[in-house]
Amino acid sequence: MNSTKSNIAGIFDIPPDEHAARRLTLLRLLEPDHVPGALAASVLAQNLPGLHTRQLLAQLRRLRAAQSNLLHYAGATETLAQQAFGAAIDALKAELAKRPHVPNKLEARALRQAAAKQR
Repeated sequence: MNSTKSNIAGIFDIPPDEHAARRLTLLRLLEPDHVPGALAASVLAQNLPGLHTRQLLAQLRRLRAAQSNLLHYAGATETLAQQAFGAAIDALKAELAKRPHVPNKLEARALRQAAAKQR
């Protein structure tokens, strides 16, 4: 058990510019269905206007997390990560720009408190 734990700790200590193959292997362990470009292609293939705003926000979070993983764990450059996920992120942002604002937790709480004070 300790040897497995030390191996995992060793993987996380890798500097971003060395051992890209090990980091990519770690990504594949974390996400077994990982295929380069599959997430961005699936987002672009969806009917974005037909999705709920919260679904669009969830897709955007997934894309940004995948882009971050590609940058920090797979050792990709900024331009490569932009090429891989930029079109899908831009499509989601464009669709979200057409929608009304969805309040976050703090904003929703403030709206509820304001409504309670008016009663």
